[in-house]
Amino acid sequence: MNSYQYAKQNNLLGTDAEIVEQLSVLGVTATSIDIACLMELLNFRAMLRKTDGSGGSERWVGTLQNLKGSLAKLGMVDAVAGYETWFSHVTNPRQSKWDTTRPEFSASFWQLYLVFADQPGMPTKADFEAIAALGGGWLFADLTVYKFQADKLAYEAEQVEIAARQQAEQTAEANRVRKQLTYSALVDAARWVETLEQCPTRTELSDYLDSNLPSEE
Repeated sequence: MNSYQYAKQNNLLGTDAEIVEQLSVLGVTATSIDIACLMELLNFRAMLRKTDGSGGSERWVGTLQNLKGSLAKLGMVDAVAGYETWFSHVTNPRQSKWDTTRPEFSASFWQLYLVFADQPGMPTKADFEAIAALGGGWLFADLTVYKFQADKLAYEAEQVEIAARQQAEQTAEANRVRKQLTYSALVDAARWVETLEQCPTRTELSDYLDSNLPSEE
């Protein structure tokens, strides 16, 4: 699905530039992310690791936890709540996917990337990109108005091709049905002739066929 198709499917409105701006903040990926693969990556890149805390309790450390601490210090209550929701989801053994194809689950992650990537003690730009790569990469990270317009032209050309193909299929089916009806009408005509006591005149036969053969319309 290209950028124009995505915008059309999700009813994004405005000028091309305005739609590109709307798409650029979604942070959606091509596919959802497998949580088992995600957790392996987070551990490998020291973004999120489980360790033993005091009294044998679980403790999570890593650059993502540092990021959460910074959000709290900055008073970004909504961002902290969003992080905790994400953290609860990906660390829940009953969950298998993080659906980053949906903006409601991807946009906040994208915003964290834009604001905090490569800050001291935070995940790097490469860290965020590695996570997105698990879902086939961000769809609209580098989208421009020119690319959006090219996607629009490609989509419209595809629709013209589909319509032409459907029309050709409908015409072929109509011709097939007409041929079948013509054959049936000729069989009926032969049977009609057999019922007559003498051969019909050319005019009589012509009138019969005009009444029974399918029209060309």
